[in-house]
Amino acid sequence: MLKRILIVTVAALVLPLAILAVGGGGQAAPAAQAQPATLDRQPVLTPTRTITVVGQGSSRVMPDVARVTVGVETMADTVADATQENQVKMKAILAALEQLGIQDKDIQTSSYSISLNRMPTPRPATEGEVGQQETLPKYTVSNMVTVTIRDLDLVSEVLDAVVEAGANSVWGVNFAVDKPETMLAEAREIAVADAQARAEALADLGGVKLGPVMSMSEVVGQGAIPVAMYDMAVRSAEGGGTPISPGEIEISYQVQVTYFIADDD
Repeated sequence: MLKRILIVTVAALVLPLAILAVGGGGQAAPAAQAQPATLDRQPVLTPTRTITVVGQGSSRVMPDVARVTVGVETMADTVADATQENQVKMKAILAALEQLGIQDKDIQTSSYSISLNRMPTPRPATEGEVGQQETLPKYTVSNMVTVTIRDLDLVSEVLDAVVEAGANSVWGVNFAVDKPETMLAEAREIAVADAQARAEALADLGGVKLGPVMSMSEVVGQGAIPVAMYDMAVRSAEGGGTPISPGEIEISYQVQVTYFIADDD
């Protein structure tokens, strides 16, 4: 009786295992077979294997605005006298600019200063004294404004007018483009293409294959290059207008690009 119970128990355990091994339709399921992986081979990119170049691009254009810094420097024995004289001359300069149609938004104070200077001044020599001098205080007041001229035909007139109004300090005429975005985009495109050409040339010389871009950054400090300066000495003796030539300006752009070196292995 005990042997029969043991046989039945073993059979009960084997039966579920047999059912699991049988597939649909009573057929035994085939054993799973490992399938080989089919991965596309990609070039190996290593950050330590790179080529770095600086691409340059530029675009030349005619300027459409000019900026000039003009002002008055006065000197007197007291601050009050130097300030008052400076104010009178500066008001005359601003009035001259207004008569030429320069708007208030295009006139900006760039510097204002008051300084103390000690000037050697000879004094009458007394008996037994030779070459006596004393230093007397002098106060200097300087007021400078930057003027934006949007009509380049008025540049000469503006310079002559402010000098006649009392300006005794004129720094320089800088020609620029009011909205340089279009020309800057053109220079940027040229710079990126130049960087690509430089990198390809270096890769060929090194016997390697150029990979994709790793990094790209702008080189700051570029922009429009001023091309003219104004000197009061160039004013013609006949009283004619100051000769000013705007010419062309160059908008430049630089970009630094790092490329991977592709490994063919």
